[in-house]
Amino acid sequence: MPLSDILARAAGLASEAGSGALKQLQHVRLPGVGQASATDDPQTAARRWRAVTVLTDPDQLRSATPAPLTRFGDRVEIRVTPAPGGRGAELAARFREPVGEDDLGELRSALRETKQRTETGEVLRNEPQPHGHRAQTPQGKALDGMDERAAKEGVL
Repeated sequence: MPLSDILARAAGLASEAGSGALKQLQHVRLPGVGQASATDDPQTAARRWRAVTVLTDPDQLRSATPAPLTRFGDRVEIRVTPAPGGRGAELAARFREPVGEDDLGELRSALRETKQRTETGEVLRNEPQPHGHRAQTPQGKALDGMDERAAKEGVL
């Protein structure tokens, strides 16, 4: 067998082995590290930091608790650090005790609202719709449902 064929076969086997190892590592999770998971227990989910990058000086966010986050009072911890690459501030918050999914959604929403208020001075809304009500077709109902859920889960 020629050397080039041996090297090609070895490279193929190494690639397969690396691919298999990566697949295994992608499913390894350390509690409290990485992205939120629906399978986390309430204690772990509550202790996970939720963060946004805000285009502002970190000292501006440190001076006072941003208005959208004040409604949580002492239930949340807030951390402000310089964002990587000099891109403003990283605002992070997490609950001190176990909470439900609704509370987690409200915290994510408050962080996004803080980001918008700080960067633009207002919070963008798409309700009420300027053109009236959407027809209640199957697609319209699906879009309305996603729009309601987006307030807590993220942006469509």
